[in-house]
Amino acid sequence: MRSFLSIKNWNKTFLYFLFIFSTFSIAGMDASICILYLTSLISLIKNRQITNLNLPLFWVILFFMIFSVLSGLLNEYQIDHLMAIRTNWRLILPLIVALILKDVDEQRLLYVFFLFVMLVAAYGIIQFFTGADWLRPDSQSFTTPYKPMSSINNIVFHGKGNFSHHLTFGGYLLICSSILISLIFCRDLNRFTRTLTIFISIIVLLGITSSLGRSIWLGTIITIAILLFRFSPKIMLCITICFFIFGSYLYIQINNSNLEISKSSSRLELVQKRIISSFKIKSNKDRILMWKAGLEAIKDHFWLGIGYNNDKDIMQSYREKISKRTGHQFWNKASTGVHNIYLQTWINYGVLGLILYLSIFVIFLAQILITIPKTRRFSYENSILWAGLAGVGGFMVAGFFENNFRDGEVQVMLLILMGLCLHQIQKIKKRIF
Repeated sequence: MRSFLSIKNWNKTFLYFLFIFSTFSIAGMDASICILYLTSLISLIKNRQITNLNLPLFWVILFFMIFSVLSGLLNEYQIDHLMAIRTNWRLILPLIVALILKDVDEQRLLYVFFLFVMLVAAYGIIQFFTGADWLRPDSQSFTTPYKPMSSINNIVFHGKGNFSHHLTFGGYLLICSSILISLIFCRDLNRFTRTLTIFISIIVLLGITSSLGRSIWLGTIITIAILLFRFSPKIMLCITICFFIFGSYLYIQINNSNLEISKSSSRLELVQKRIISSFKIKSNKDRILMWKAGLEAIKDHFWLGIGYNNDKDIMQSYREKISKRTGHQFWNKASTGVHNIYLQTWINYGVLGLILYLSIFVIFLAQILITIPKTRRFSYENSILWAGLAGVGGFMVAGFFENNFRDGEVQVMLLILMGLCLHQIQKIKKRIF
């Protein structure tokens, strides 16, 4: 009985709950994190394992969390300063996951987890075609049609899974895809597992497509490009240069002409039109002007920002100035932010907040780059570290066009990936020393 109620078993149980709940329940996910925090704190105090924490990453996360509150306390606006903790309290999770994983069968955990991810991705694909929202009552449905087609029976919807927004759904799957695609080439897995991984990867990539999130598509391309870099850096460098040349050419051609796809009559044509719209200034005017309003706010609040969750009250005046000059009416409310996590962090927490935010990823990626050469090529540890490099890289590129780091589900999936990578780094260090 004592063994059953041990902290080790609690950690293992709620780590499984964390992975599974992250696919469909933010309440269950947060409850699991709280329990893992508590049991880990008891374990750290009892066993004095503080030296096992990744201290550089721990301190920069802690400073970012503290400064997110301080920036609100020190700036000129009256806000609920402690509410900044709401979007940042989970940031210690990678260090906790890395500690707990030593007592868990990682591959079995990921196997169970990705079965749930596959179901969520498949649900998003079904939504793309039908707009189904089976898990909510009609009065609370989040069904979002993208654009009516030529027939009323041919409407396309944003794939969302069980999430409330298509960019949350897409951002979550983007990070999952980095692990799945990397594990396809893992030589430590048997043939059946790798075949199953290929199948789930295809479902997840189709789920990403169904989200119709252009920033998610771009982040996924970057993720896949980084993973392919494992095979031949020279070839990937040439492909990358050609991709940017072609993208630049397409951008110039589309914006200098009246090129339009005819009125969409199929879902494939709509996806094609959605891709082309990424290169048209007119189609992105709302986002560009949101960034412009953000830059104007940064000029006035360079050091401390406006504080957390204050966009609704402060940013509206900047938008009104832009609208007065350009005649443009914004599609989204000021409370939605500026759709750029770097500008958004600067607006809310000031320049030091942005530096601390970026430092979290710089330290994490630096540790991965230092550790990868110490691993065996295409081993399990090597595959997870490459997944971390690719997933975080793709997520950061997508972050130029969205704020979904602050969506609980996306943030937790990102932190889980970071925790998996930190655990591999710990294993390799232990093996070396």
